Amino acid sequence: MAVEHITVSLLGDEDDVSGDDYYTGQESDSHIVTVVDGGALSGPYTFDHWGEDDDPDVGQDEFHIDLSGFDDDFSIFVDSMDSDDKFVISGFAAHTISGSVHLFTYWGTDGNAHLFAIDTASLHDPTFVSIVVCFARNSRILTPHGERPVETLSEGDMVVCGDGLHRPVRWVGSRKLARAELDRRPELKPIRLKRDAMGREAPNRDLLLSPQHRVLLRDWRAEMLFGEPAVFVPAVSLVNDNSIRQESDCEGVEYFHILLEGHHTVFAEGLECETLMPAEMAAGALDGKARDEICAIFPELAADLSSFGPLCHPAAKPAEARLLLSADFMA
Repeated sequence: MAVEHITVSLLGDEDDVSGDDYYTGQESDSHIVTVVDGGALSGPYTFDHWGEDDDPDVGQDEFHIDLSGFDDDFSIFVDSMDSDDKFVISGFAAHTISGSVHLFTYWGTDGNAHLFAIDTASLHDPTFVSIVVCFARNSRILTPHGERPVETLSEGDMVVCGDGLHRPVRWVGSRKLARAELDRRPELKPIRLKRDAMGREAPNRDLLLSPQHRVLLRDWRAEMLFGEPAVFVPAVSLVNDNSIRQESDCEGVEYFHILLEGHHTVFAEGLECETLMPAEMAAGALDGKARDEICAIFPELAADLSSFGPLCHPAAKPAEARLLLSADFMA
């Protein structure tokens, strides 16, 4: 069984992206499919029969869609995918769910807001994935009694939030990624923010975050660039290949998630970072056991993820965040 890398360009005059029509390969192979903008999109597009056949031991397919490379509204439907097939969506600003439909808001290459919808209802129940908000093992989180490694926190422990209040941890989860998986999915490799990368003692020592983990900017950069007193920026948008970079040679990583009562910020190595938003668990970034545990704590989330509340601060557009790569704006 082989792994095939395939690029699919969505076309404005097509309404079906079928495996039989758009690639040649063995049905039992695993396919890593990159979906790109092919022009004026009219959608909806249907993905069906990718690697599926009568053999139950078929390949596992991954579909990668980076919304930061698109500039249209469009939608995708899933039909007859295998149970282990995954959609990996990145580059979005907001994510909501209605039944089996996942709706993403993103800022297109034209600088305007657009919508992307994917309906994951399928005869075979595919898995839908995204990148979750995580701290790497050994990241020190500020508590009322000093900094503690994130892996030592548990339900009921108090943490210091960005608004100065102390709040109890409601849930902590973790996930280990071995080198083989990171090599296969390099977009999951952690972002290293070196000491003082965002200013003096911010962080106060090297900090490893998952790529989509958002960092809060409260200083003059937020006001000058975004007109807000504080804004969130994903760690991956801050990469400058100097003081902030994605780990290229990583033996493995263990990510930890912290859930509080509502969305807040905590201090990791002195840098203000967000806590987990429940929408992440609907994106398949958390396994079934973790999602069940969270819904047991917050039963209302099972019916309405929005009941958890909004982001505690606005999030910068990806294009705006990239301005921080300029030496003029970095500390």
